[in-house]
Amino acid sequence: MIKDTLTYDIVGSFLRPAEIKEARKAYKDSKITKEELTQVEDLAIASLVEKEVAHGLKYVTDGEFRRRWWHLDWLKEFDGFDTIHFTKEINGTSNEIELGTVTGKFFYDKNKAHPELCAWDYLHSLAQKYDGITAKKCISGPNMILIDHFLQLGNKETPYYGTDIHALIDDIAKAYQDAILDFYDHGCRYLQIDDTSWTYLIDENFQKKITALGYTKGQILNWFQLVSTKALEHKPEDFFIATHFCKGNFKGNPLFHGFYDSVSPVIAEIPYDAFFVEYDDARSGSFAPWSVLKDKDAIFVAGLISTKNPILEDHDFLKKRYAEARSVVGEQIALSPQCGFASVEEGNCIDEETQWKKIDLLVSCQDFL
Repeated sequence: MIKDTLTYDIVGSFLRPAEIKEARKAYKDSKITKEELTQVEDLAIASLVEKEVAHGLKYVTDGEFRRRWWHLDWLKEFDGFDTIHFTKEINGTSNEIELGTVTGKFFYDKNKAHPELCAWDYLHSLAQKYDGITAKKCISGPNMILIDHFLQLGNKETPYYGTDIHALIDDIAKAYQDAILDFYDHGCRYLQIDDTSWTYLIDENFQKKITALGYTKGQILNWFQLVSTKALEHKPEDFFIATHFCKGNFKGNPLFHGFYDSVSPVIAEIPYDAFFVEYDDARSGSFAPWSVLKDKDAIFVAGLISTKNPILEDHDFLKKRYAEARSVVGEQIALSPQCGFASVEEGNCIDEETQWKKIDLLVSCQDFL
């Protein structure tokens, strides 16, 4: 069982190698076919998995090499969902941005060819070549749909559902239930649901936006808890499902600020098997909010290693911080980086050598885990 052996893990994404970036640009410019792009991705992912295993990781991912965005590529698998494209200035530079929107009845069609399911099948086949290695699939969470449609875009209603938010929540949850069982039927036993929506709600500026739209923070928290909990209904007992959230990661820059105190009691009630939480700097505050997990049958995964800062953390400092976390959450604890290395295809502001040094540091911490 994963729950009995998980002591360290990664969050999921890796910096895209040059051949991936070149192939994606060539495909965008109609110079190569989708099949040719997939061939390049397959080779790069096989090489990545081999490297993950060589560096001592027990749980491997495909680095999200097939994705543009950490969340939207997955959400596009659902019917009744699409994205809106625009440009936005972030940190002084113009960026191509997409936001998700509900376009009709929301559901997951198991009879469709799903690119993310095909991506899982390939990753799973690679992992099976190595003894003691488990493949992990990372997908974005249901709250991201609500965040984008209602709070980021400011919509007050949706096509098909009108203003009936609870009918939409029921259908989003059912769609996730169906998707979860589809992954299970394809042999997946470790799923990570990434969801930064919670950290939108701890940011003072975003809270002002919520108020301006006529909502309360409590109301939004209720939506998130409801859809997240319903999404996990009918989860098979031997399916390990974790969640991860951080304070945003766009090209290595954080998006939100604040402490977890107001959201941790709500998140902790959702029946995840593990909670990956960012704690790589002082912005996260103390571990105290997660004392709510101490008596629950779930693992707290302390994200103590930064994927945004090129400076390599000190091993003894990590040991000290880990001990602090354990004194709060108890013995069901593990260690990880605070986020992936490339939430978008451009990647964070570190190089590949530093990325693998961070992985080696993580694995070296087995002496105190």
